[in-house]
Amino acid sequence: MGFLGPYTYTSKKNKKKYYLHMKKRDGAVIYYFSEDPEGALFDLPPGYEVVENPKTGLPFLRRKKFGGFLSSLFGIKLPKKEEEAQT
Repeated sequence: MGFLGPYTYTSKKNKKKYYLHMKKRDGAVIYYFSEDPEGALFDLPPGYEVVENPKTGLPFLRRKKFGGFLSSLFGIKLPKKEEEAQT
């Protein structure tokens, strides 16, 4: 998504295209989505994933749930405990 241009997310609810932006304020980094492509980031920050608000359709970032060293390094999803018990 960010290889040839800015990182985009298309809302499943309202079908609008949003671009990922970042700004620093008082030493804190703030990530946000906007319909304006000017100054957009080219990739997601490491350790974050995009989630869409089901009511408004607006995307936002949240930290990925940590699944261990290998999952954060290689993006491997570990099975949930319920799945482990079944297999």
